[in-house]
Amino acid sequence: MDGMKVAVTINENYIYPLKVMLYSLFATQKEPVTVFLIHSSISAKNVEMLKAFCSSYGALLAEIPVSDQLFDKAPIMQHFTKEMYYRLLCPWILPEEERVLYLDPDTIINDSLSEFYHMDLAGAAIAAVRERCTGMDDIKRLGLKPDTVYINSGVLLMDLKKMREEMDIEELWHVLRAREEELLFPDQDLINIMWEGKIKYVKDGYNLHVNVLYLKEYLMPRAQKKSTCRIMHYIGPQKPWNSGYKGGCYSFWGRAEWHVNPSKRYLLAARLILGPWRFIRGLYLFVINHKWIK
Repeated sequence: MDGMKVAVTINENYIYPLKVMLYSLFATQKEPVTVFLIHSSISAKNVEMLKAFCSSYGALLAEIPVSDQLFDKAPIMQHFTKEMYYRLLCPWILPEEERVLYLDPDTIINDSLSEFYHMDLAGAAIAAVRERCTGMDDIKRLGLKPDTVYINSGVLLMDLKKMREEMDIEELWHVLRAREEELLFPDQDLINIMWEGKIKYVKDGYNLHVNVLYLKEYLMPRAQKKSTCRIMHYIGPQKPWNSGYKGGCYSFWGRAEWHVNPSKRYLLAARLILGPWRFIRGLYLFVINHKWIK
């Protein structure tokens, strides 16, 4: 099956958001999609459920199991899990593939990714978007060259053939062991270290962080939002599928979840309707009190 090849790495806790993300992907792409599910702990029952879900949208899901012990001793912190490391294995656990698009499960796809997926990487091994939240601090922390752009690892277009040609999997283990104590955002730091100078930087719209677009959600026409924000990324510990979510840009998530979970449609409708009113109320309070009131 030709077309777009997409890799995802999750555990059981991320099955539901993965389904919502995949729906948003299938609904916006015209070419066939193959999904590589890279995991070490998902039950056979849930793998079959995900295969059936993908098949219902004309997509194929291929299971890529890895050993549960591979990254047992690797650093894990905050809301990250060891599954985050599995994206680093793509060149070697997908030996027949030449290109793959890795997507975090906390993303929503709003428009076609065909132009991005088939772009000329101009000799680079990876195409990605710069990290908006830290950036320069991480460049200094990791000792990268001053002109380096530190990238976010939530969306990665990978030339697997080139990556295999230029690096052996043993290099991954070596860098992980040698720099383990420096890793603050472990998989992301490793990618920036290992592929420094071999990354093509693409526009923010292919991995737009939710905090960047928060105000623009209500000020930008919908058609412009779709073309500007091809991929919405809900970075950080707050996630839109959890109760009490107070982050911005819920509508991107809510519209996709509407199709995946009919039982929640009344709740989703209420949140989508009330979202703009919450924004207006917050703006009013800001004007009269000169600060946001949570």
